[in-house]
Amino acid sequence: MFDELERLYIGKHLFRLLAHYAQAGAADREAWQDRLMALDEVTGKELSRLHGELIAQGWIEQNTGVTVVLKPGVVSACYRVTTAGQRALKRARVERTADEDAEAA
Repeated sequence: MFDELERLYIGKHLFRLLAHYAQAGAADREAWQDRLMALDEVTGKELSRLHGELIAQGWIEQNTGVTVVLKPGVVSACYRVTTAGQRALKRARVERTADEDAEAA
């Protein structure tokens, strides 16, 4: 496994956050998604750090300069998964499945 994928592979919260953006963008890869404002078992500060990590890895891209829709309590249309993010998520899923299969055997 590559070093940059290790945190995604072992970090369930980081994995879930990236999976959220990948699933939200599945129908239209070019559409910007609203920022996920809450994640079970994650504080607001940690969630911000996780978003930063996804951006730093190039797994999501950010669009905070041009948001059209304003909603109270929502950061609209500001993130979308990148091709690299989709690949990283797929590889992490393969690794997780392989580990689960090995444990079951």
